[in-house]
Amino acid sequence: MLVTLRQLRYFKALVECGTFSRAAEKVCVSQPAVSVQIRELEATLGGPLIERESRGVALTHLGREAYEQTLRILDETSVLESLGKRSEDGPVRISVGILSTLAPYLLPGIMDRLEALSPPIEIAVVEAPGETLVTELLASRLDAAIVSLPLGMTELTEQELFEDRFLLAGRADKLASICRTFGDKVAPADLARADVGPLLTLGQDDCLAAQVMGACLTWRVRKVRRGAGSLATLSRLVARGAGLALLPETAAVCESSASPDLRFLRFPASEPSRRIGLACRTALQGQRWVGILADAAKEAGEALVAETAAAIPAAPKRLLEATDSLDIAA
Repeated sequence: MLVTLRQLRYFKALVECGTFSRAAEKVCVSQPAVSVQIRELEATLGGPLIERESRGVALTHLGREAYEQTLRILDETSVLESLGKRSEDGPVRISVGILSTLAPYLLPGIMDRLEALSPPIEIAVVEAPGETLVTELLASRLDAAIVSLPLGMTELTEQELFEDRFLLAGRADKLASICRTFGDKVAPADLARADVGPLLTLGQDDCLAAQVMGACLTWRVRKVRRGAGSLATLSRLVARGAGLALLPETAAVCESSASPDLRFLRFPASEPSRRIGLACRTALQGQRWVGILADAAKEAGEALVAETAAAIPAAPKRLLEATDSLDIAA
C-alpha cells in the first residue's frame, strides 16, 4: 500500500488533538474513519505509531519519526496548493508570529512598509512568547515568526535581522547613584554590588527574562523580582522606583514616553543584547514574501534602534551633572 495525504492529515490531527474523538471532529469525519486510516498507515510503515493510554495517545519511536516526516510532507503540500493564490495580482496574505516583548514596538513599522507595496502583503499577527511561536511555526499554523535567535532547528531556516541591546532602566536618582559608584564603565555584573533595589523581570517562562538573567549572573537571587506580564507593566514599576530593569532598546522610546519618570543608562562596549531574526519553515524558503517580510522587519527594527540611540546616547556623566533635569530619555 502507498501512504496517502489523507492518512497523514488524520495522523497529524490525532497527534495534535490527543484522542481519536477530537481528531475526528477536527477533520470532520467519524471516529472509525480515523481509526481505519491510522491502521492502514501503520500497516504501510510496518509498525505501531501510537500507544493508547488512559488520557489519550502517545507516539512510539516510529511514530515520532513518522510525525516529523508528516509535518514536512504536509508543509510542502500546503506550499504547492498555495502557489496559484500567491502568484495572483491580489494581496499576499500570511500569518506571522512576533515576540510579545517586541510586537508593540516593531509592528507599526513593519505594517507601514508592507502596506506601501503593490500588491500589498497582508499579515495576520500572532503575539506570543518565543516558545509558543516556534511550536505554532512547526505545526504549520504560522508562516513565519520574528523571534530571538538562534533556534538551531533543522526544520526551520533563520535570518538575522538586527541586534536589540539592553538598557538599564530606572529612576534618575537610582541610575545617578550607580554612576557615582562605578563611573562610566558600568557592566551588568557590577549591578549586584549596587545597593539600589531589586532587579525586576518578566515571568521566568519568558525568553527575555532568561536573557536578562543570563546578562546579570551575579545579581543576588534574593534581589530578583520576577512576574511582570509585559514590558509596559515592568516600565511603570521601574518608573515608580520599585527597582531596576533591563529593557530592550526597541521598547525604550515608547515606554519612556508613557512613563515620564523612566530613565535609561547604556552599558559600555559588549552590551548585553538579543539577536532578532526571522524564522520560517524550510519548505517556504524561496517564497517571494519571505525576503520582503525580512527586509521590512529589518528596516523597522534598525529604525527603532537608531531612534533610541539618538535619544539615549552613552553619556552617563549627564546623570551626575543634573539628576533633576535629566533629559536622556525625555
